[in-house]
Amino acid sequence: MSATFEFPKAVVEAALQTVNPTSRRDFLKSSGALVLSVGVNSFPASKAFAQAGGTGPYPDPDFRQLDTWIVIHPDNTATFFVGKTDGGQGTGTAFRQLMCDELDIAYADTRLVMGHTDITPDQGGSGGSDAIERDGWPMRRVAAEARRVLLELAAERLDAPLAALEVRDATISVGSDSTRSITYAQLIGGQRFDVALTGSDVNATRGLADIKPVDALRVVGQSVQRYDIPPKVDGSLTWAVDMRLPGMVHARNVRPPLAGATLRGIDAASIADIPGLVKVVSRGNYVAVVCEREEHAMRAARQLQVDWAPPPQAPFPASAALFDYMRGATPTSSSEPIRRGNPEAAFETAHRVIEAEYAVPFQGHTAIGPAHALADPSEGQMTIYSNDMKTYGLRNGVAKFLDMPRERVRVVYMDGPQVYGRTAADDVGFEAAFLARELGRPVRVQWMRDEETAWDTKGPAYTFKLRGGLDTEGRVIALDYDARAADYNHLWYNDPDTVLIAQLMGRRSAAPFAGFASAPAVLYAVPHQRMATHVVRLPLIWETPLRTGNLRDPNGPQVTFAFESFIDELAAGAQVDPVQLRLDMLAASPEDDRFLRARSLAAVRAAAAAYGWDPRPSPQLRNTKSRAADPILTGRGIAYTYRIGTVVATIAEVEVDRRTGRVWVKRLVCAHDCGLVVNPEGLRNTVECGMLHALSRALWEEVQFDTEKVTSVDWLTHPSLRHSDTPASIEVVIVNGDPNPGRPDLPPYGAGEASHKPVIAAVANAVYDATGVRLRRPPFRKERVLAALQAAAV
Repeated sequence: MSATFEFPKAVVEAALQTVNPTSRRDFLKSSGALVLSVGVNSFPASKAFAQAGGTGPYPDPDFRQLDTWIVIHPDNTATFFVGKTDGGQGTGTAFRQLMCDELDIAYADTRLVMGHTDITPDQGGSGGSDAIERDGWPMRRVAAEARRVLLELAAERLDAPLAALEVRDATISVGSDSTRSITYAQLIGGQRFDVALTGSDVNATRGLADIKPVDALRVVGQSVQRYDIPPKVDGSLTWAVDMRLPGMVHARNVRPPLAGATLRGIDAASIADIPGLVKVVSRGNYVAVVCEREEHAMRAARQLQVDWAPPPQAPFPASAALFDYMRGATPTSSSEPIRRGNPEAAFETAHRVIEAEYAVPFQGHTAIGPAHALADPSEGQMTIYSNDMKTYGLRNGVAKFLDMPRERVRVVYMDGPQVYGRTAADDVGFEAAFLARELGRPVRVQWMRDEETAWDTKGPAYTFKLRGGLDTEGRVIALDYDARAADYNHLWYNDPDTVLIAQLMGRRSAAPFAGFASAPAVLYAVPHQRMATHVVRLPLIWETPLRTGNLRDPNGPQVTFAFESFIDELAAGAQVDPVQLRLDMLAASPEDDRFLRARSLAAVRAAAAAYGWDPRPSPQLRNTKSRAADPILTGRGIAYTYRIGTVVATIAEVEVDRRTGRVWVKRLVCAHDCGLVVNPEGLRNTVECGMLHALSRALWEEVQFDTEKVTSVDWLTHPSLRHSDTPASIEVVIVNGDPNPGRPDLPPYGAGEASHKPVIAAVANAVYDATGVRLRRPPFRKERVLAALQAAAV
């Protein structure tokens, strides 16, 4: 037995605020109100919408129920509910394309809700470029199951065999007879499916239906316009930073001025003159001020007199001495070396041995908008409005941190910055929840720019030692890779002891995170290899601004920079073309890698062809008078990588001003093979943005610190890519992409993080080609480049 429940327009509008703001009014106008059927076993999505006021409880939506994923509305539209988030790459659009194709409904007639922990199945949020690669599969399967159920209902209503039915745009007909047709809404609009799914976990979710073959997909492979762009451009989108609630107050943190400092006292009277002061909150070394108005909270945070005791010893070496410290430190852990052949013997017999050391500094997320969150503790529950890309982990962590039942905590995902890894979005969500519970009213926490840049998590610093052996024919016969990472006290989204507020309060994990260092995934044919990795720690483990966390493609850009730079050094030592050396080593890779090998060869060739690569060794000959007199030197460089199933080859063309040291990357060409492409234009945009982010890391980004604190705290001391730095041309070649949607013979693989990996190496190799000077440590700021050019008399 079922009964209908009608949700007020205000509730539906709030729920759809982050779904499709430009169409929200039309949606409400056409449907009047969202009407869903609620039976004895309550429908998870409808129950969640009904509780949008924030009373709880919030049980986990059951991923084994079809109704959790899809709702058909009385106006013959549909809403999809998925447990992912979209950090601006268009994955939400791609999810809709995938599900529309399987459901046979027009894209324009659908909506999407993402990442609300109380109304969407827990797919873990976003990370690892796995949205389409992993999480798109259950979405396709549940949509296919909904189509199967609807066809069976239609067969009964139309009194026709299933084989005679055709479906298009949410309308089922008996063959081409339009007089015998029925819409999805007529079959089930506003009602439950009441269909159970199977699956050991959310990624294995499926029904009885099979998904369509690729050649039957109509929306996949099309460059459908992203639904999220118009409201971001016209200002109609409500971002997480814009969220407001009645009775809300504003908080600002007061951080220790020195890393490892201990709180001795607070002079609350120092801010007694500030209007609307609500409270000074302190617990351990965590201090925050709360005011009725935001500008007053900012003033209070600056004005509050706090007495801090300095740490007993320096928390870390100065950044100028970081790499020497890392190379001399005793590792806290070391991996068992990966070995192939007999590298020691190969090096002894090598005709030539080439050695090089590389280093990569700590680099931060440095979001353009500092971290923020709003928490509402009303009615004994906790609702957090956040742009954290892993909302489910935030929910779990906050529940543990506050010792609350999980079903009393929910996170509502809203668009915002703070993506591409584990960021301060986690930290600020915990802070808002803690303060909200302390005060018993909604609290909005906003970090400041200097706080964001100094205290957000950092991608780990690395040092590398590489050796390569060449035979008399210039072939690479031996390779030794040894890496050290300063990776410790790592932020994990579901571990409350790793967030900053917990550490400042004195909470500690049983043991510090062991950390990890990475070795390259080597497809090149090198018969004798050794790969070893180590982790080192800095003196201060807890409460440190150098706390590490995943930064886009964790460890990948650092490792690929060193490894692909060294491949170029081997090519220069052998006096062969860098592209040809890569092609030769890929062509000779082991037989068990033949599938990846073929795609890697195709990507390198596609990049070279698109660029117009002229085969020759690097660097360019520089003995002509005209070149010697030219203040601008030009060069090109390539780097290749793969990540899981995605293959990328990137070529950078640079101009180096020998007078100033400025490096301008004039052109970027990327050949990208990520299997089946759902939205070609969306993929190109994702790859372009991934390369620009990496270019910022190549040219500008570096966390700098003295022996007490981080000193790079704003856009002047921690610059990033500017419009004047962007290339004149960025070309993305989708391998086998025209006119086909990428590789229709392959499943989709992750796109964004793979595009990020090779850029720093490609730029370094291009600078070497232009100048003959090898840069072995990013970022390639003009002062560092000029010093290297002058040292080499270039």
